[in-house]
Amino acid sequence: MGLFSKEACTFCGTEVGALKRSKLATKEFICNDCKRKTNYFARMSWTTKDQAQNMMDTLGQEAADFEASFDAAQNRFESAEHSFNTWDLGSKRVHYRCNTRLGAFQINLNEMSRYEIPVFWFDRMMPYEFQSDNANLSDMRRSKAMNAGANYVEVDVTKGDDGKVIHCMITIPYDDACIREIKIESDTDDASAFQDFADRINSDRRAWLSKAKFDAERKNRMQVRNLGDTAAAVLKAAVKGESVEDAVKEGIEMANAIEEGKVKQSFFGKLFKK
Repeated sequence: MGLFSKEACTFCGTEVGALKRSKLATKEFICNDCKRKTNYFARMSWTTKDQAQNMMDTLGQEAADFEASFDAAQNRFESAEHSFNTWDLGSKRVHYRCNTRLGAFQINLNEMSRYEIPVFWFDRMMPYEFQSDNANLSDMRRSKAMNAGANYVEVDVTKGDDGKVIHCMITIPYDDACIREIKIESDTDDASAFQDFADRINSDRRAWLSKAKFDAERKNRMQVRNLGDTAAAVLKAAVKGESVEDAVKEGIEMANAIEEGKVKQSFFGKLFKK
């Protein structure tokens, strides 16, 4: 198979040369035009045909859902900046925004203009576990422990013989079959912008974790309150000869609404649906 030989794209059937195609993990070929319908950060040699097709089918809807999520940020435990923030990383310009209520963020680079802007999730930002030297590569898993204080996003700095910075790379660990890390690198003489960008993502991840913990505690308190209210309502219905089943049903509906985030709690502890 030579450099100028052509192979058919498994998705659109177009025959393209080696410079305009990539080989998938399942040995089929994908042309550059179809590749642009997948996640920019996905590595095709790790991606199966089905995984590539799934990205083509879902990336647009994920981006639309993320766009709509900004209307839902309501309280001080949530951070959602609709507009992108921009960092100049040497020859790279990166645009970033997140919604800590949703636990998701987007990264966009200038060279991604023909790609859908992907959505990434904080709960999938996990570092590699340390493995023994004789561990199989297939056994490499990411740690499931979510350390609230850890800085998962790291910056690697390369210096020249004179000790000056010449290159930086930011690495965001990610637990996905097609994306094992998100890397952005560039020649630069200043590492501060790279570090500032890394600090921002690490800070947003910690904010999301704090909010998730707060939400869990708040839901637990409301469920306990609802259980007591339901028991009181059942007793009252039994004494008055009213429908006990209706009181139980209402309690179950309230419990489901609490889990779905459709219930608020007043200053006096009263539960009510949004």
